[in-house]
Amino acid sequence: MASNGAILPPIPEVSADLKFDGGVRVSWTPVKRRIINSLKTQGLVGYTDGTIPKPPLPISAPPITVTAPDGSTLTTTPPAAAAAATAVFSTNPSQEEWVFQNDRAKGIIKSHVDDLPSLITDSDLKNAKELFDTLKSVYGGKDGMQKVLTMRKLRSCIFTSSDSIDAFFKRL
Repeated sequence: MASNGAILPPIPEVSADLKFDGGVRVSWTPVKRRIINSLKTQGLVGYTDGTIPKPPLPISAPPITVTAPDGSTLTTTPPAAAAAATAVFSTNPSQEEWVFQNDRAKGIIKSHVDDLPSLITDSDLKNAKELFDTLKSVYGGKDGMQKVLTMRKLRSCIFTSSDSIDAFFKRL
């Protein structure tokens, strides 16, 4: 189904057996390839490779103060210029459109990862590029060895009654 430009295509739903789980069942390399392909079809790959950087905030005009002959003053702020609409696949979007498209790119990444906050605890604070770069740096090594290291890390976590549940899960 083709998009007419006004209605964006939905973020694809990924079945659970294809989602990345830290390398235990599904390795990073095929998931990375699927994420990049999904981003390309939506025109969002630039948000993860850095070719579409976040634009600066628009500069607002300073307030204008008018003094009447009777000595009273009136301060007004001129209305901000409306941002020009840009195309969906623009490489130079407005601030609002960048935030929207960046969130769509993050949504695609999240749809391919099973329980992303358990793998990257501050995932909600990162933009799409930072999130994808973190996944690549943590899990982009050799998948076989990464699986061994992940399993070893999980097996080394032991709950003791002196620990609180919160402290135990923070160590995971």
